[in-house]
Amino acid sequence: MQPNGGTNTRNKIKEMAEAMRSIGDGCTRDDLLLKGFSERHIDLFGQQATELATAMARAA
Repeated sequence: MQPNGGTNTRNKIKEMAEAMRSIGDGCTRDDLLLKGFSERHIDLFGQQATELATAMARAA
């Protein structure tokens, strides 16, 4: 594991959540793949990114 793996993980989740918000309702796995996220990133961080994207949308 990289020394800053925690920071990289948080950044990737935030990046994915922002991509989900930019795509909007109905964002799919294929949409995220087209945005450059790997299958592994989607599997690992998708749920957390979805929760963050929802919280960000409610706060806006």
